[in-house]
Amino acid sequence: MLSRRFQRGSIVALVAALSLSACDVSQQTTQNQQPAPQAQNQTRSQQNPTLAQQPQTQQPQTQSAPQAQQPQTQQPQTANSGGVGGLTDQQIGSGGVAAAQTRPTPIANNDQNLVSEYERVINNVYERNIGALVNLSDGQVTGSGFIVDTQGHIITNNHVASNLQQITITFSDRTSGVGKLVGAFAAGDIAVIQADHIPNGVQPVELGDSGNLKVGQITVAMGSPLGLEQTVTSGIISALNRSIDDVNQQATADSSSSSLQGLIQTDAPINPGNSGGPLFDSHGRVIGMDTLIATRATSEATAGSIGLGFAVPINRIKRVAQQIIQTGHYNRPVMGISSFPIDPRIARVLNLPVTSGIMVAKLTGPQAQQAGLRAATTSTNLQASDGSQVQFPTNGDIIVAINNTPVRTTGDLRNVIETQANPGDTVTITFVRDGREQTTRLTLK
Repeated sequence: MLSRRFQRGSIVALVAALSLSACDVSQQTTQNQQPAPQAQNQTRSQQNPTLAQQPQTQQPQTQSAPQAQQPQTQQPQTANSGGVGGLTDQQIGSGGVAAAQTRPTPIANNDQNLVSEYERVINNVYERNIGALVNLSDGQVTGSGFIVDTQGHIITNNHVASNLQQITITFSDRTSGVGKLVGAFAAGDIAVIQADHIPNGVQPVELGDSGNLKVGQITVAMGSPLGLEQTVTSGIISALNRSIDDVNQQATADSSSSSLQGLIQTDAPINPGNSGGPLFDSHGRVIGMDTLIATRATSEATAGSIGLGFAVPINRIKRVAQQIIQTGHYNRPVMGISSFPIDPRIARVLNLPVTSGIMVAKLTGPQAQQAGLRAATTSTNLQASDGSQVQFPTNGDIIVAINNTPVRTTGDLRNVIETQANPGDTVTITFVRDGREQTTRLTLK
């Protein structure tokens, strides 16, 4: 479902025409429509019927900016017979099909080695994992998924699984099967599907470790963009630890409860239909699941990749999927607190000893009380970024790390807990009280 914010299923466009789009669920339309015939010397720049019009860049505002038509660029025309737009058949290839140069520009030996090595990496990832890639559809919408064990469990996005009226699985050998939903974690956009069978010889994917990723690493995305099965694209890790709030300028309390935190950002092209598909590292190990794209499109029809794709990290998926497969549902580990994030502005106004972290507002569970955390006893009114007044706690403990991993926002806190621990696990909390850093142990519920 395109151009939607993750706010309990509401479908809205983001401000300034920057919309967050679930990269699943591409609507299946007639693929065989042909463009209208063109005059022989007419420009070919607008003949592609799938080419989306580009919106003009808009300043931030409270509603999506209107879409503007891209001006057509006319190519110079000549009376050169036997060609199109002044190009001869020799230049564009026989039969009107573009052909490679007869004598391509040679590549220096060193550069040629680099290119062939990169190609080898991408091809190896493809050959190793194509058998575990599946297309999920009900005839109306389509998404992607990947097989994670020999019992036929398939990982995909919840927003893919929840939109399918029935689940038809198409495997890489073009055979099909039927799937049923085992369980889902909506806040994390993770679902597990059970296939009625898997083809002989199919090897499940290998799950990697998203905790050791580096910006700049090669990424390979596989899936069914716009229903085009077994599509492979590549890029790099552009950034780590992204949150839905980073691209959703209209973040609300509902988005702050989302588990779409710690996301992997990649410039590997991801489009509608890719959702639920695997994101691999250069060794062919799954490091994430393609889930979101940021786009300047103002409608679902024109949403597509602009190089800003986001994947749920595999370490979160492993914990969620394991619980779902075993029990049919996922129980979120919780600390038993309500909290407010601190930023430099708030720290300056309240004269706090740190400029980032999570202030404990209330203790909502016995686990936090047993750990000795202290909630705020005083509060004050502060102006939020949207101009509203917020009652902000002033003297609670400030959590700055969990298991030695820095915590700056509520998203950081949730990401650390949900990727490193399960309910019943004990974590080390580092917090600041009265200007002094302390630690305690807390058992998650």
